[in-house]
Amino acid sequence: NWKCNPASMREARALLRAWSSDDNRASWDSEKVEVVIFPPALWLNDIQCDGMAIGAQNVSKTGSGAFTGEWTAEALKDLGLKWTIIGHSERRTKDGETDAIT
Repeated sequence: NWKCNPASMREARALLRAWSSDDNRASWDSEKVEVVIFPPALWLNDIQCDGMAIGAQNVSKTGSGAFTGEWTAEALKDLGLKWTIIGHSERRTKDGETDAIT
């Protein structure tokens, strides 16, 4: 989970180049491990890395509607994403999300 890091798309691409280097990719067995990265939402469409899946940092508990800043499961699926993170500690403490909500 990248949270709001790195600070720029240029830095994100440099990080992905380092991760996707032959030396680094050899450090895990893709038959046993699926690597998923969770970049900031602004970059979901622009981040691609061989051997790694891309996921969203959050998904709305509601469907479509007037929920500024939220991403619906349908929208994430439309982007081709198969992964999302739910139950973040910061959303629990700052937004009051509970196990019942997630």
